[in-house]
Parts: sequence; C-alpha cells; structure tokens
Amino acid sequence: MPDPARPTVPTDLATPLAHLYRGEMHRMTVWRQRLDITANWAVLLTFGLTTFTFGSREIPHYTLLLGLALIGISLLLEARRYRHLYHSKYRLHLLEVGYFAELLDPSPGNPPQVWPSLLAEDLRRARFEVGWFAAIRLRLRRNYLLLIYFITSVWLVKLFIHPQSPASAAEFLSRFAVEELIPSWFVAVTAVGFVLVATLLAATSPAAEELERWETCRLTFAGDSTTKKAG
Repeated sequence: MPDPARPTVPTDLATPLAHLYRGEMHRMTVWRQRLDITANWAVLLTFGLTTFTFGSREIPHYTLLLGLALIGISLLLEARRYRHLYHSKYRLHLLEVGYFAELLDPSPGNPPQVWPSLLAEDLRRARFEVGWFAAIRLRLRRNYLLLIYFITSVWLVKLFIHPQSPASAAEFLSRFAVEELIPSWFVAVTAVGFVLVATLLAATSPAAEELERWETCRLTFAGDSTTKKAG
C-alpha cells in the first residue's frame, strides 16, 4: 500500500495526465518520423549524386562537394529535429517513471518525488534538454559520418579515374581545383579538415543510449530538484 505520508497526484488529474501522455507520445512519434525522413533523404541524395557523377566523364568532380554541403544542411535539420524528439522523451519519462510506475507498483520506501514540479516547470517554460552542438555530434555518430566517408571516397575515386588515371601525384593533386576559381591546395586542405573535424565530433560524442539513460533525471526523482537535467 502507498505510504500516506508521501504526496500523491490528486485523482482528478488522472484523466488530464493520460491525455498529456497521449499527446506527448503522438508528438514524439511525429518527430521520430521527421527524423527518419531527413536521414532517408540524405541517403538518397548521396547515392543519387554518386550515380549522376559517375555517369559521364564530363560531369565535374565538385558536384560531389556540393553533395557534402547538402549533407551538412541535412545534418543541421536532423539535429534540430532530434532536440524536439529528445524533449518529448524527457516529458514521457517524467510521466512514466514518476506517475505510471508508481501507480502500478507503489514503493513506500522511496523518498518523496518531485516529478510534478519538474513537469510543471517544463510546461511553463519549455526548453530543450540537449544542446544544438550535442545533437549535431550525436547525429554525426549515428548516421552522417558514414555518409561523409562514403561521398568523400567516391569523390577521390572520381578524381582518380576521370578523365583517366593520373601519371603522377602532382597531376592527381592538380585535379582538386574547382575550375580556375578555387586552387587545388585550398580544396584539399578544406576537404581534409572537414572530414577530420566530423570524425573528431563523432568520436567524442556519447551514444544515444547514454544520453537517453536519464540517470540524472532519476536522481531528481529522489528529491534533488536543483539538478534538472536530462542525460
């Protein structure tokens, strides 16, 4: 039986909380679908540009550099959508662990919970629980780093085989130039820097499972309401 000394949610809030849970579940599903759509478009764009670029020798290699830029834009869009998804998961976790779990299996030994205050604070002043930079790193680690590696490899192969194999390393490096507008050394340095930075960001990012483990969130359920932080 529940401990009568512990604060409980009034029974007249059961229906509103159920509707809030259903609404947040729908919101999370929508953002999950939008996240998948962005990733699918990035994959289709990568393979479409690869097929198009290898279709003819006359197609310039920097078409694939444009593909890298478009993948970067897709990454920014997906990071934004992941922040919304993460926020919905945070609210759902508050409801599931704080209300539904306690409703199903009351634990008298647990300390008073503060999840209603946390949820009310988030409803009044909603804020993202994960930063933009962290979201970018996470999506890089999950999907986009492999796409960057793939399109960069295709770009190098295109430079090597079209119009024919280079006779020397100097000739190969000279093909990096974008017409007469951008010199070859600048393109090479920029491409290497882009790949290295992307690799570093992905390698230093925690996994999605770690961010969504909600360990700190569980600590707040134990009564520490001053450390509201998801993941």
